[in-house]
Amino acid sequence: MVLNPRTERDLELSQVLDIVARFAASSLGQRQVQALQPQADRHALLREFALVEEMEKAVRGGFSFGAIHDLDPLLREANERGTLSSESFVVVASTLVAAAEVRQALGAAELPGLTALAAGISDQTSLLKAIWRAVDDRGQIREDATPKLRSLGRERKELGEEITTTLRRFMDSHRELVQEPVITQRGGRYVLPLKTGARTSAFVVHETSGSGHTVFAEPLGVVRLNNRLREIEDELERERHRILAELTAALVHEETRLRRDLATLARLDGLYARARYAQAVQATRPELRQDGRIELREARHPLLGDRAVPVSISFGGERPVAVITGPNTGGKTVLLKTIGLLTVMAQCGIPVPASPRTALTVFPKIRSDIGEEQSIEQNLSTFSSHMNNIVDILREADDQTLILLDELGAGTDPQEGAALGLAILEKLLELGCPAAVATHLTPLKLFSISHPRVLSCSMEFDVETLSPTYRVLEGVPGRSNALAIAERLGLDKELVERARSKLTGGEIRAEEVIEELERERSAARKLRANLELEREVVLKMRAELERRLTVLKEKKAQALTRELSRLEEEIRAARKELGELIAQARATQSTEERKKILHEVEKRAAQLPRPPQPPAKPLKVEEGAFVKVKSTGAVGTIRKVHGDRVEVEIKGRRVELPPEALQAAEAPGKEVSRVPGMALPFVDQISLEISVRGLTVAEAEREVELWLDKLVRAGLGTGRIVHGKGTGTLRQALHAYLRRAPHVKTFFLAPPEEGGDGVTVVELA
Repeated sequence: MVLNPRTERDLELSQVLDIVARFAASSLGQRQVQALQPQADRHALLREFALVEEMEKAVRGGFSFGAIHDLDPLLREANERGTLSSESFVVVASTLVAAAEVRQALGAAELPGLTALAAGISDQTSLLKAIWRAVDDRGQIREDATPKLRSLGRERKELGEEITTTLRRFMDSHRELVQEPVITQRGGRYVLPLKTGARTSAFVVHETSGSGHTVFAEPLGVVRLNNRLREIEDELERERHRILAELTAALVHEETRLRRDLATLARLDGLYARARYAQAVQATRPELRQDGRIELREARHPLLGDRAVPVSISFGGERPVAVITGPNTGGKTVLLKTIGLLTVMAQCGIPVPASPRTALTVFPKIRSDIGEEQSIEQNLSTFSSHMNNIVDILREADDQTLILLDELGAGTDPQEGAALGLAILEKLLELGCPAAVATHLTPLKLFSISHPRVLSCSMEFDVETLSPTYRVLEGVPGRSNALAIAERLGLDKELVERARSKLTGGEIRAEEVIEELERERSAARKLRANLELEREVVLKMRAELERRLTVLKEKKAQALTRELSRLEEEIRAARKELGELIAQARATQSTEERKKILHEVEKRAAQLPRPPQPPAKPLKVEEGAFVKVKSTGAVGTIRKVHGDRVEVEIKGRRVELPPEALQAAEAPGKEVSRVPGMALPFVDQISLEISVRGLTVAEAEREVELWLDKLVRAGLGTGRIVHGKGTGTLRQALHAYLRRAPHVKTFFLAPPEEGGDGVTVVELA
């Protein structure tokens, strides 16, 4: 067990897990995160962090979870009751759709770990189709779910029309009896509101109004029809129940696979939560070691949020014990918890809020004694409770245990407490276990300064402002600052000097040594601050130069685009003129006139503008290089070089050409040509969805054509066209266009939950 209950409570791990769980997409992922426990298998943790990093890449690429629900309650209900409601199957269907999307999205990505996990999600297409055949997206049984439902529905509609027609004829011929000319229902039967005086044997009265002036009666002429209508309703209800029972049985049949899928989705969602948490708080994967060293760099306590002050500390190895000193409320306890909590987070596979330079050891055991605690049940004081806990820690500690002790030696007589503290520090050094110990006792400070295997560090305190800075000063023990603070607060200087005279010579010497170390540390920090300032100026200058370079490149690209547009317009106009001249030549009967026109065609063709050519890359005649055949423009790869002949593979075929027939080229697929001889850049930003609602057919086709061109240039394989449902005219016209579009492989309407008839999904060749 890496953590015992006391340490888990001291470090507040459950609160951190709750924060990370909020980034999950479903309750499945939340529970998966909240159930995380630290593990001591370094290789397993490396695999776990590899999956988290893959998920971070997926999230940056736009991956997200759909509407995933925990199906466990529905599966239990299906087993117990045998029939689920139609609304329940909408929940099931949305989860199946989301699971299929996850499998497809991660299966198509170059993320081997996530792809392997997602591949375990089963294909539930048959169950999903069965659900959508029977239930619509509002959770209602479809009227055409089965032939019987369709037949009964048609009969019910015809019967309803016949009843209403009969009742309208009755109202027209008995207006004196009608209280209000409307047709209503009572108890599932069509009735008319009649005057109370109309009670005769020609009616069946079903209800009387509260005022008593109106009776809701059923003329005898529709009794038989109403009876049949009730029979149809009963048959419809039985058929719906049968459909739901069949769907429920199909769901139960897939229970084993579905529960396995839910476990996989929970696992993926747990990784998704950790990846999103890492992005939200700028957390990183630390280096995982096994040498007992801990190196925190700019680490932030995860529960403090924006209030956290980054801290850095390094101990372990040759100096396994770190003694942290400083005044109360100076941040010693927060530092201890930060050390322990970030170590535990890393061993849970959660990125830690710290610099990427952070390195942590994977510990089989982590033990702590932090915070005030009094055991009433055992009749122990706070000091006794702490000592009881420390005894247990020392009993099970070894060189593979991380130990965190807060205010060592406090809670009793200072001299005895210091003596106990020194003994415990020596024991920790004998065990060789990494430990961080907080104290404010002077003998422990002196021990940390003098012992070569102990790192002495302190929490910085600003005497001028009488407030802690929460920065860690390595190599410098902290002063209590009690006398200095008292003097700053106005205590008579004579009293301060009298108090100082009460200190022993050793204590005075210790304070003087600490003060000298602080002065040297302050001077070094100022020097480093100046260097950092100079470095920042250099970085700003570099950023400004890079910005100017980017602006110049953008201006160059814009100018090139304008020039291309102008050239394209000139070429179109010239080609139109040439076409007209050629048509004239074909139409004329005179040979001389035709020669004259064709001569003019050659003259104009020679004057066609030529787009600017990019500087040619130097040709490297070596195997694997991409080259272009000058005569055809075809791009291929050099496979072999035979003296003055080069073997080039182009679309699976190999040809031999002299080097002078080739020129250097980019890898195929990285650029497309719009104008002969001019390569346009690969598109890397394009929306996967276009809306053409409200446009005319011509406008919509033009927008879709441009959009498809961008998709092809971006190397994307699919997209969505939102055209709306309406009358269907725009959808039909776009479908006709897509059938003849050269780059469209196939297209189909989106599933009901993604827009149905209002959205068309396009797949490109």
